[in-house]
Amino acid sequence: MIQFYVATNWDPDLIDELAKYPVVDLYGVADHTIVGGGRPSFLLRNISDEEIAEYIKRVHEHKMKFSYLLNAPCMNNMEYDPHYHKELLNYLQWITDIGVDSVIVTIPFLIQLIKEQFPKLKIRVSTISHVNSVNRAKFYEMLGADEITPDVMINRDFKTLKNIKKAVKCKIVLLLTDGCLYQCPFRHYHYNILGHSSQTYQQFDRNYIDTCVLNCSIIKFSNPAEILKCRWVRPEDLSHYEEIGITDFKIAGRRMSTDWIIRSVKAFSSRKYEGNLIDIIQGFTMSIGVEKDPNIKFTKTVTEENKSKLIIDNTKLDGFIDFFKKQDCISTCDECNYCNEWAKKAVILNKDESTSYVESIKDYLDDILTSREFGVETAKPKKEKKDGLLWDTETKIIFDELIKLSPPQFQQIAKMVISSLAEEKAKKRSSPNIQNQDMIEAFIEGTPEPFQADMREGLKKHGLLEEK
Repeated sequence: MIQFYVATNWDPDLIDELAKYPVVDLYGVADHTIVGGGRPSFLLRNISDEEIAEYIKRVHEHKMKFSYLLNAPCMNNMEYDPHYHKELLNYLQWITDIGVDSVIVTIPFLIQLIKEQFPKLKIRVSTISHVNSVNRAKFYEMLGADEITPDVMINRDFKTLKNIKKAVKCKIVLLLTDGCLYQCPFRHYHYNILGHSSQTYQQFDRNYIDTCVLNCSIIKFSNPAEILKCRWVRPEDLSHYEEIGITDFKIAGRRMSTDWIIRSVKAFSSRKYEGNLIDIIQGFTMSIGVEKDPNIKFTKTVTEENKSKLIIDNTKLDGFIDFFKKQDCISTCDECNYCNEWAKKAVILNKDESTSYVESIKDYLDDILTSREFGVETAKPKKEKKDGLLWDTETKIIFDELIKLSPPQFQQIAKMVISSLAEEKAKKRSSPNIQNQDMIEAFIEGTPEPFQADMREGLKKHGLLEEK
């Protein structure tokens, strides 16, 4: 019988709903801890210690267990400093006292420490530990692991998964909903910066720019085959894992809504989903929760993603998994066209909008890579891009003046966003050039609320907006 280990967003109503399904374990973490985790603080709900303790009590009342995340891959050596080491022990004691059943850990030293001093806590090795072989699984079991979530990169390597299952006594808990690039070059670094961005004692206030997501999105929205190469699992394909003895499955989604989590759990519980796989797996819809990102330019760029209307039609993927039972992807991916052919059938993408989205990301990434984003005086000047449509001369002059009403640090991103919107308006009118009406609508639609008043005053000054 299959069992699910499900992420919580700390919504109390989620507990009642998940109890209706074969869910045996919920997992979560505060928005920041001494260890840190696999999501940045700003994406997670701020929750008090008392609320966490009460939540775990309710989970237990519903006959489910609770696992606490301590899965950052690096603590910046704090664990070896006497002061922070003592605080770490105090935190682990608190976790034990409030009734946590298991901890999800990445750092081997922490596994050994917890096993030695907090033996009541079961230990699940995080997928961030990249357990991708029999030998590595045996090493983690030797360190004290009770459960292992394998590296998602081997999710379709049935031979390796089967042999890991046979080689260790640890329970294998397979992550189903990960949409990371196959053999992603950013993955190790990404989890490092996410870990530091969720640690209580972090010298840069847990802020960062997620260049990993920017690069990842460029690749995915430029090449649909990469979307199918990602190692997510369809609800319909759970039986293939049962055949090799794996019956425990993890569903991620801490940053997602309660409706999203329940929809995903329902789909995998029923082993069927007749819709867009993006609605039940992660890694493709970065715009969810991005409004909380402290980096305004990143927010503006990623919110453009929705216009691409990316769809993975799950009804077109029956039989897709069979190929992987005999294929050696790790060594022959470059010789194979399998995912590309299936992408033509199952992946739908608005070509024009996705191209525009990718270009906006590249534009922002160029600012970062040339160090313009950081205000370095010697940074290479930005190249002026030719607009896809021509601007009326008068409209362009007014546009440039109105952009100056934005704070200096936002003018570059404002220019990119508003001009893109104005071009869309002109295209909808089938006009070969951008005129005042396109610019006005773009400013009204694309200007953030704090700057709306100044923008409207500017439009009135040029006689483009009537006084009320």
